[in-house]
Formats: sequence, C-alpha cells, structure tokens
Amino acid sequence: MSAPASWRQRGMAVIAALLVVVAASAMAVSFIERQGVLAGILITEADRSQATWMLRGGLDWSRVVLRMDAEDSPTTRADGIWAQPVIGLPVGRAEDPDNALFSGQIEDEQSKYNLRNLAARARIDPQAVRGLERLLESLAIDPVLAMRMAQRVAAAQFGEGVEPGAVGLRGVDDLRALPGFTPQIIETLQPYVTVLPEATAINVNTASAEVLGAFIDGLGLAKARALLVERDRGVWFASRGDFLNRAGQLKPEVLERIEVSSHWFRVTGEVTVGNTMVSLQALLRRSDQGVSSVRWVTY
Repeated sequence: MSAPASWRQRGMAVIAALLVVVAASAMAVSFIERQGVLAGILITEADRSQATWMLRGGLDWSRVVLRMDAEDSPTTRADGIWAQPVIGLPVGRAEDPDNALFSGQIEDEQSKYNLRNLAARARIDPQAVRGLERLLESLAIDPVLAMRMAQRVAAAQFGEGVEPGAVGLRGVDDLRALPGFTPQIIETLQPYVTVLPEATAINVNTASAEVLGAFIDGLGLAKARALLVERDRGVWFASRGDFLNRAGQLKPEVLERIEVSSHWFRVTGEVTVGNTMVSLQALLRRSDQGVSSVRWVTY
C-alpha cells in the first residue's frame, strides 16, 4: 500500500513543478512582450520628437524664403520662390538620409477672400455679403450660407454697446458648427476663403478668377478668367493702378479692396521619420520689411 502512495506523491510533485515552470514561462513571455511594447513606444516617441524639431526647422525655412521673396520683388506673385512646394526632401542622418522625409508648402492667404471682411465692429457689410453670395453661386453652394457666415463673424466682434456673443473663427473648419455646412462644402470653400486676424485686401497677382470675379464689382467671372490668362503667362500686375487699367471700366473704389503684394501666409509641413509622421500648420504675417512673425502654430 505504501508504494502507490509514494508514487502518487511523486506524481503530484512533478505536476506542481511543471505548473511552476509553465507559470514562470508565461510571466517571462509577458515581461518580454511588455518590454517590446515599451521599446516600440520609446522609439516612436523619439521619432516623433525628432520630426517635431525638423518641422520647427521647416518653419524657420519658410520665414527665410518669405524674406528672400520680399527682397527680390515688391509684389507677391505666384511664380515666387515661396510658391514652390517641397516634396519628399531627405533630411535624415548622413548615413541614412531617406529615413526622414520632409514635405512643405507656403500658401498666400491673401489670394483668398478673408471672412473677417464680412463685418466690422459687429456690423455686417452688405456689399461683402453680396460678393460672398456670388462666390458661393460660382461654386454651386447655396448663397444663403453667406449671411450665416457674416452673422457668425459679426457675433464675435465688439460693437457700439455690443459685447461679443461668440468666439472668433480661427479657420474655415470652424464653420462646421453652423447649420448647412457639410464636410463637402467646407472642403470646397478651403481654396477660396480664409480667416485672418485683421481685414485684408485681395492680392490680384495670386487670387483665383472665382474670387476676383465675385468680389470686384463690375468684373465678373468670365472677364476675370480672361484677365488671368495674361497674368498667368507672366504679365504680372505691377500695381493696383495697373490692374485697374487692364481690367477696364471698373470703379476707382475697387482699389480699396485689392493689392499686388501679401502679408499673410499659411505654412503646412509634414515630416516622416521611420513609421512616424508629424504634421504642422502655421499662420505667418510678413511685415513691410520682409520679417515674418508666427501668429499661431499647431502640430
């Protein structure tokens, strides 16, 4: 009777030992997996930090480019060095430059219509609203949305005896909160309208025919397109008076709403390091001396 009992005890001991080994192995595997995850996180964060610093360098690059453009010409034109995008530029270490790629672009925000012009001191400008209605019609968008935008802009301003009732718009994307603004409408509007911290004129050397035809009374879309054919062939507008003479039969008041140079630019950048991608958007204001200051930046 003693032998089977001893065997059972030995068998139990072997099973217990095996269970301990299995538990220890599982703990070891779990620890190794956690270490692997942690190492992956550290590598990703390191790549993200490297990409962020590269984007800051790209922002400095854009400021240098804008200053060079201002020194090169008193006008801001679509053939300027600022308008040339950078795509897939290797910026990695010397031994592996393709490990980090940079892409960036500068946009002239004064080539678009500034929604800030829709109202001043909480009062809506009817003429500006009519121009925006014409732009929306040319883009196959309900012109009723023009007044909604104007009301939203006015609601964020101080006026005579009026306190702001809304937070100011920072960009076109903020229009999503208004009734009737679908993602498709926002995407359609992006190339033609902007939101800037101050009222601005439209740069006739960079604006589209849709923007010029809508906001310059008496010009119209067809005439604007014909005028821009010559411009885009390299016959740029040297001054506001030059534009007025070439456009013909426009009221002198048009001069108050146009310009041939720009102060406001949007910078977008993207850096890919390994499998990590970081993007940047920034708004720059270029002074008359060519020095650009950053008004806001987001990553």
